[in-house]
Amino acid sequence: MNRRLDIAMLAALVLGAVGCAAGIAFEGSRFHAAWLCAYLFWLGLPLGAVALVMVHDLTGGGWMATARPVLNAAVMTMPLATIAGVPAFIGLHTLYTWPGKTGLSNGFYLNTGFFIARYVIDLVVWNALAAYALWWPRGLAAGIAPSLSWLSGIGLLLLAYTASFAAVDWILSLDPHFWSAVFPMIAGAAWFNTGLAIVLITVAAGAVMPVRRNHMRDLTALLFATIIFWAYVEFCQFLIVWEVDLASEIPWYLHRIDGGWQGITWIIAIAGFFVPFFLLLWGPAKRSRIAVIAACAIFLFGRLWHAWWLVVPELTPAQRPAWWLDLAAMSALGGAVMLVFLRRLREPLALPLMRRGAAP
Repeated sequence: MNRRLDIAMLAALVLGAVGCAAGIAFEGSRFHAAWLCAYLFWLGLPLGAVALVMVHDLTGGGWMATARPVLNAAVMTMPLATIAGVPAFIGLHTLYTWPGKTGLSNGFYLNTGFFIARYVIDLVVWNALAAYALWWPRGLAAGIAPSLSWLSGIGLLLLAYTASFAAVDWILSLDPHFWSAVFPMIAGAAWFNTGLAIVLITVAAGAVMPVRRNHMRDLTALLFATIIFWAYVEFCQFLIVWEVDLASEIPWYLHRIDGGWQGITWIIAIAGFFVPFFLLLWGPAKRSRIAVIAACAIFLFGRLWHAWWLVVPELTPAQRPAWWLDLAAMSALGGAVMLVFLRRLREPLALPLMRRGAAP
């Protein structure tokens, strides 16, 4: 089974890379938009895993005894997932309208040099937090020593602030005139949910160790709660923009409910919220491996469309990539990230010794 998954991910990587090469040759600058969508989706795996490790340091929970090997493997994808932003941001001038533009009220923030500097800061901070989540001595289930839990608190603050600025830089600045204080929470919840859903599928499938139903139930409850949070903040932003009715804000949603995007909006709502919500609302479903895997898979399908929905409608027709290039970019980066993830599942790293008193 593991070999088949490796072959499938390798095939996805190769086919996607061939498609991306064709896209660069025939679609030119449109490749950068397709790659940005893939980058935004797959970045959720390591970001969600790092956040979950540090949340556990502060709250505890027996579920970590089952989730730890999977989370370690997910955290190990951070270097690849973060550096993968380079192909997208090489095309900065083809993706965004603000580079080199004068007269913007936020021009002090939206300029090429400062944008690249913030990306480098994100890359350094996120990989440092990944190293902390992976290598700092922790118990299998007990987490970090209580006297040092403040480190994880600081780490979560750093992760939250850098992810918020990244959401503004990479997504919101596609329209330099639109602003939403809620949007960083939307993007952050989406990244966290994506990582948690992939981790939960792996746990429910018993890829590393036999499934413990009570641990799977706890992880499913976390996903259920954060799906509700994502839907809440997404709706809050829509409601605020609709009520205020500013000419600088309304177009952001008009672009995303125009033409075929209206149907995609419903796909995101149904697959990204309603189906997993009602499926996991039923208590026994949280203990059913089939129900959990199905709910997570449907949810991730919604997340795929959400990544495209955030980026592509904001582009001009000349910037929008063909559908096959979108799929190629998602497949190439996804194949590479999942190959690293699957390899680390089978070949765990030699981690620091568990501290005394940790739960087995």
